[in-house]
Amino acid sequence: MRPYRLLLLAVSLAGLASAATAGDATRSLRAELTAAEAARFRVENLVGFMRVVAGSGDKVVAVATVHAENEDLAGSVRFERVAGDHGEPVLRVRYPLDRYTDYRYPAGPSDGGLLMGLFPGSQTETKYDGHRVRVSGRKGVLLYADVEVQLPRSKVTATFHNGAGSMEAQEVEGTLRFETSQGDVRLSQVAGDVAVDTGSGNVNAADLRGSFKCDTGSGDCIVKGFSGERLVCDTGSGKVRVSSASAHSIAIDSGSGNVVLEEADAEELSVDTGSGDLEVTSPSRRLARLKADTGSGDVKLRLAADAGFEAHADLGSGDIVNRYADAQPILKKREVVGYRRGDGRIRIDVDTGSGNLILEPGK
Repeated sequence: MRPYRLLLLAVSLAGLASAATAGDATRSLRAELTAAEAARFRVENLVGFMRVVAGSGDKVVAVATVHAENEDLAGSVRFERVAGDHGEPVLRVRYPLDRYTDYRYPAGPSDGGLLMGLFPGSQTETKYDGHRVRVSGRKGVLLYADVEVQLPRSKVTATFHNGAGSMEAQEVEGTLRFETSQGDVRLSQVAGDVAVDTGSGNVNAADLRGSFKCDTGSGDCIVKGFSGERLVCDTGSGKVRVSSASAHSIAIDSGSGNVVLEEADAEELSVDTGSGDLEVTSPSRRLARLKADTGSGDVKLRLAADAGFEAHADLGSGDIVNRYADAQPILKKREVVGYRRGDGRIRIDVDTGSGNLILEPGK
């Protein structure tokens, strides 16, 4: 395409984007929970961006900024307290679902940017407030809400739910669950018993303490910096990368995708992937049990230079590559099925449908 045509296309797209936003109406809605009610609660939104941060008081304060294609639609949204399934208070952004069940989100369910609304894009379908609702980047009425939730200084038990749209939490603590049907989740400096559940979307977490579980249907799970009891990552499809993690146990399960554990300090490590390579670096002196299972892919284990281990491998097709010069082979009917080194303190079991096992000292 010639340069002037590219320029014309860019100008046209910019004009369309401006036209799409020029008529937007906005309004702000506020909801609160008292200190007593804040002990256990939920916050729910259909579509938009949700941020969870630390507040300065003892209440839960939530503010929803509504964006709509006209004033009538903006005025139809409410932010109300309702009763949850177990009687807990729920702060729910309520949409005119009796009139509309198709909603257009300019950023798109995957936060792909404003122009996603101008071209064919992804669509997500979810159940919200008793209705089946569709959200896409191009169809339906333009109506969504960005929500900020300020938590009290005390520890809370809370669930934050977004039908479609990304979520973010920073410097909060408690028993916290983050849910989204479609959208990324980012956590930073979060402590307690924490769980993330996404239908599709990447999970990025940094500087966590306590216990953490990441469960995503499709998307990557990236954890950088963890200290606590248990770390679990479960992905249907997508890579898993964990670095600088210290825990009693680390468990990784990926339907398809590579798994990388760097500087994993744990007593127990368990990694399972249907297809993909596994790479584990664990200089930990407390490691006692390591189990790795892959349908297809190589398994590379980098342990401490002075690690004592007993490694057994069941390889459908592939070889065992041992780079510890003083490790002794374990034979079964003249076939090398593993290696033993030193006191054999670390028990290693590897099962691959196809792929190699590589044992080598870390740097």
